[in-house]
Amino acid sequence: MVWQVTLVVERGDVWDVRLDRPAAANALSSGLVEALHEVLDQATVERPKALVLKGNQRHFAAGFDLTGLAGESDASLAHRFLRIGLLLEKLVAAPYLTVAVVEGSAFGAGADLVAACDHRLAGPDARFAFPGPRFGVVLGTARLRAIADPLVFLGGATVSAADAGGLVTGNPDDLPGILDAWSHIDPATRAALLAAARPVHDADAALAVLTRSVTTPGLHARLTAYRRRALPPRSHSEELS
Repeated sequence: MVWQVTLVVERGDVWDVRLDRPAAANALSSGLVEALHEVLDQATVERPKALVLKGNQRHFAAGFDLTGLAGESDASLAHRFLRIGLLLEKLVAAPYLTVAVVEGSAFGAGADLVAACDHRLAGPDARFAFPGPRFGVVLGTARLRAIADPLVFLGGATVSAADAGGLVTGNPDDLPGILDAWSHIDPATRAALLAAARPVHDADAALAVLTRSVTTPGLHARLTAYRRRALPPRSHSEELS
């Protein structure tokens, strides 16, 4: 199955999940999104102490993968965005601690993956951007508003880790300490502690807003126009970042 080559997963007390599409800047293809769904579903059953989500030094994850855009339709694109929205909701409500470790770029839906995690650790070269409003897609906005000043990201501008405010909760060197502290918490109380510590979030409302945005006619045309404005031609991959 092609999904298996898009992720590297190390399972133990802590699951280490690394996005592995380096030639495509870890852009979120359908295969990568479904692979992440599969891993999160497995983790919900097996209940690791924590799940750590990583990319590589250049890219945590670019945004929505536009490779093959010409062959897509409004309906197929809407379905892909909804699958990403459901993935974010699984992270937001995960019954285990979630940590994103970002070195390099986290753009579009890739940045939304980061925002959905409990701890968001960013290196000095990390960069974030949320360009969805430029093409009329409302993805992860409620979660971002709960943890950071959305005005910082208004208009989809690229923002450094130093300027990202509440989106960033620490740096990658903090990971061992976070995991060690979490290991000393009684496993029976971890779920309750996570529920108390996480921002109040209405998953149904977030998915409803996303659904309305991606089912507005013309999604394909909006993405095509955005791509022409924002991205140079690419020889290997075209991702929405």
